[in-house]
Amino acid sequence: MTPRPLVLFGAFDRHNLGDLLFPHLLAERFPGREIRFAGLANRDMRPFGGHRVLGIGDLGAGWEGPPAELLHVGGEILDCDAWTAAVMLCGHDEARQAVARLDADPAGRSSWAAEFLGTASPAPYVLEKAALRWCAWLGFHAAGGVDLARRDAALRRHVAGALGQADRVGVRDSVT
Repeated sequence: MTPRPLVLFGAFDRHNLGDLLFPHLLAERFPGREIRFAGLANRDMRPFGGHRVLGIGDLGAGWEGPPAELLHVGGEILDCDAWTAAVMLCGHDEARQAVARLDADPAGRSSWAAEFLGTASPAPYVLEKAALRWCAWLGFHAAGGVDLARRDAALRRHVAGALGQADRVGVRDSVT
């Protein structure tokens, strides 16, 4: 039987050495497997040593074939809120302008981040299995969330719900 396609999902849609390294390490664990790399944004990170990364919304909207397995891959993804994720994915000038304009406006930050990311999720790097019609199995590998207890209640509820739906959860440190 042919294994299901594997989607590695994480913050490797931005130029950060650790985040670019995670999918390489995990892909090595699944030789011969069809692997797709996904993040929040469509990005070609190959010039920086990464992968061609598909935005998770685009990947799901165009999904064809058998249901996939999705593995959240490392990083401080459990406590990464939408504002932080959006600013990290901006270019330098755009990020600087967004912070200058919205840093003191929580409602404005949430609205801008939802529009920028294409999702209203409070924790956009944490996906819920129930929302992924094309996903048959969902896991977390070396996920971090050292500041999760200090995040707002909506983000904590979202993360707890997603972890509760997961088929496998692995964290990277004792605090998480």
